[in-house]
Amino acid sequence: MQHRTTVPTPTGTAPPFAPPSLGELLTEWAQHRAPRERAAVAALVADRELLDRDEIRTALITKQDGHMACDWARLTRRHLLIPDLTPSDRAFLVLVLAIAQRTAAPLGQLDTLGQHRLTLVLRALAHLGGSDTPAAGERA
Repeated sequence: MQHRTTVPTPTGTAPPFAPPSLGELLTEWAQHRAPRERAAVAALVADRELLDRDEIRTALITKQDGHMACDWARLTRRHLLIPDLTPSDRAFLVLVLAIAQRTAAPLGQLDTLGQHRLTLVLRALAHLGGSDTPAAGERA
């Protein structure tokens, strides 16, 4: 007859290692980029919707020197081909791309963004203007 011995598990051990999220990886990459790219990445990460879409990740995310990075030019070329984007999704992407690449963006689509995304865009623009204070829509 065999005896089974149990090995006690240590208490207070650290939880299993969780790899960083895509948002964390992109935020880390953006820290070494121009302020406009940092602002664009912050808006995308805070949005919490578009980066969850496979088509967006495929068009935007690339590896540079072993790190996750944003390929703004590739997303600019491909975002029009992504099906099922809502008017809000598309307007938000166009504005984020304009922030990241210093290009013009049609402001006539701001009314399609909704309060959350409008706040993210205004916060990104305020950051580019040198302000760290809360953007419109937030109370000081």
